[in-house]
Amino acid sequence: MKRDFARSARRPLASALPALLLAVLTAAPAPAEAAPGGLLRTLLKGYWICETEGDATTPPKRLLQDSFRVIADSSYRTNKGETGTYLLLGNDLVMTTGPFRARKYILVGQGILHPLDAQGKRTTNRCVRQSSAGALDNDGSGD
Repeated sequence: MKRDFARSARRPLASALPALLLAVLTAAPAPAEAAPGGLLRTLLKGYWICETEGDATTPPKRLLQDSFRVIADSSYRTNKGETGTYLLLGNDLVMTTGPFRARKYILVGQGILHPLDAQGKRTTNRCVRQSSAGALDNDGSGD
């Protein structure tokens, strides 16, 4: 009699197992969400050239001392070869280590960053993703 009880107790679990496996396998993984702050993201790798705002009469002036290269593992490298890390939550970027530590930016589109001032307000300067290292070769005054 004990044997029959054990066999009957396993039957409901055995019949529910396929449905349970199907539910687990078809569940879509949720994107990484930071609490609070938004989705954990990374910047496009490559060179980010920072510059002052230009207009119809004045071209932007490159700020090579503020420019950097995004490399692997949420890291960056300055023009002097110094490295650090960054954290991008949603569109809010903060440099967490290295020579740019505590600098904050807002990401506008995929290839434009605007530095934020001490009060968290967007400045008129910007950092634009470039496609090649040649963009770092001069200060833009000869263009």
